[in-house]
Amino acid sequence: MSRATTYLLHCVPGLEEIVADELQRSGIEARITQTLARFDERTSLLIVNWSGPPSELLRLRTVEDVFILTAKLPDVRSSRAPLLAVRQLVEVDSQVVSAASTVQRLRPARGRPTWRVVARMSGNQTFRRVDLQRAVEEGVAKRLGGWRHVADDAQLELWAHLVGKTFLLGARISDAGMRHRTYLAASRPAALKPTIAAAMVFLTTPQPEDVFLDPMCGAGTVLMERAETARYEQLWGGDNDPEAVAAARENIGSRYKPIEIKQWDATRLPFAQGEISALACNLPFGKQIGTREQNRALYPALISEWARVVQPGGRLVLLSSESRLLESAVRREKKLARRRSYRVMVRGVLATMSVIDRN
Repeated sequence: MSRATTYLLHCVPGLEEIVADELQRSGIEARITQTLARFDERTSLLIVNWSGPPSELLRLRTVEDVFILTAKLPDVRSSRAPLLAVRQLVEVDSQVVSAASTVQRLRPARGRPTWRVVARMSGNQTFRRVDLQRAVEEGVAKRLGGWRHVADDAQLELWAHLVGKTFLLGARISDAGMRHRTYLAASRPAALKPTIAAAMVFLTTPQPEDVFLDPMCGAGTVLMERAETARYEQLWGGDNDPEAVAAARENIGSRYKPIEIKQWDATRLPFAQGEISALACNLPFGKQIGTREQNRALYPALISEWARVVQPGGRLVLLSSESRLLESAVRREKKLARRRSYRVMVRGVLATMSVIDRN
């Protein structure tokens, strides 16, 4: 068995358990050794050990970015000169060279290889983020003498994280396509992050015989994540906004057959009772789309209709910042039972991802 490498995974705050489940179900026997939840409003950090190829981690759909962890200083504040301690640690960091070689294999480029540093901090610090970045840059410059430092678009990105008193340095092996995906040609206001959509799909426990529905599909992100995740029998999506329907059709194109995208009223769907096996939906938060006053009448009507079309034993995964309103609407439907929920940061807004079974 090959020696395990330590990786740093970025995920949306609130998805930590789902990432761990995806690792297990994907057959990636990676051991999570530390979770630094809610590093900031955008990111939680997971430290994992994995002895397999890094390409396996790059297939994870609920993870935003993957880094090889090259250096860790558990208590940078204990040093009398924290920035000097960081710089000296990086100067002697042999893992930087090893990680750089891995990045070159994964993303080969012509000419002299390039690098840059991205610095992020949380908690109260006695110095600025740019000071941390410069300290790391000084150390890397000595360690990677044959490489060229650039301000942007580097072959090697080294991300310095200062989480309270813990310093972590990671070499990024993922690219922007991991978190943004390449299938999004058209976007819409309040569009869902693909990794959150992937988490919702994952929680529906996809099956090959699924007739899967997103009744308020927007630009189609949830539908495309379901299509990319596993086999299915039929995908259905729709929206009352014709521009959203057009965006979804543009994004999907000729892929993912059989799939149908319709303009409709999500409270009056064209399906027989129990025709749908799994449903996932990002409900309107009442901010960019709709209002909270409108949601008070809309949510009960939506949940009643969706309870009708989902078959017994089916599952709904619903995302909303209106958690009390959603919970109240679900309680009214005797056919539905909420199994669990996750508190997730959605573009700076705390929302609830609810897993609901149809009895």
